[in-house]
Amino acid sequence: MKLLLLLGLELTLVCVHTEGQTGAIGKSFTPEKIEGEWYSVGLASDKREIIEEHGSMRVFVEHIHVFKNSSLAFHFHTVINGECTELYLVSDKTEKDGEYYVKYDGDNIFNVLATDYDGYIIFHLRNINNGEMFQLMELYGRKPELSSNIKEKFVDLCKKHGIVEENILDLTGSYLIPECVLVLTLQIAVSRPEMEERPEPPVLNEDSSPGLQHHPFLCTHQPVTNSVI
Repeated sequence: MKLLLLLGLELTLVCVHTEGQTGAIGKSFTPEKIEGEWYSVGLASDKREIIEEHGSMRVFVEHIHVFKNSSLAFHFHTVINGECTELYLVSDKTEKDGEYYVKYDGDNIFNVLATDYDGYIIFHLRNINNGEMFQLMELYGRKPELSSNIKEKFVDLCKKHGIVEENILDLTGSYLIPECVLVLTLQIAVSRPEMEERPEPPVLNEDSSPGLQHHPFLCTHQPVTNSVI
């Protein structure tokens, strides 16, 4: 019980600190409007290793589904043991407007910082795992490429959250991988009695660290060191 209370306090403190810096959409967020196909365009974190090749948060969105109770199902793909792999995560609403929780590589609270629903969406996520915390920010587009103005908006929001520019990655072009064949389905879902039925996740026996090639974001000059799978 003490551990749960401590975790809740940590998440609350992080939420208050972040909202004071930027302010999420909150009550004006309409989850039904983000249903459909998306592409990962930008990825950033104050802990760079988690978004680099083999990092646990290096995942690429394909589709978002909105349940009747407003829970969100994210369909990603990533790379596990050299194979392109599906990843299915279901996030549930918290008591705060526009805020969601999902269990993946720790406890995660996220919300939407900006979106026009038809073109782009920017997420901000806070992770707590084994007493350590980090931030993750993601830029999705309805198309594989977005305008420089949207990318600049993403960079600006990242900086406001204390993420340095060299930790902002451009994922444009990461979907152009003809050799990448989906061979396995990994489904991680948080069970709730009131939610729609979801299939049981398969059991994995090997390491599941994701990774794909990344590109410099805007004026970031981090060289690409790995080749396309």
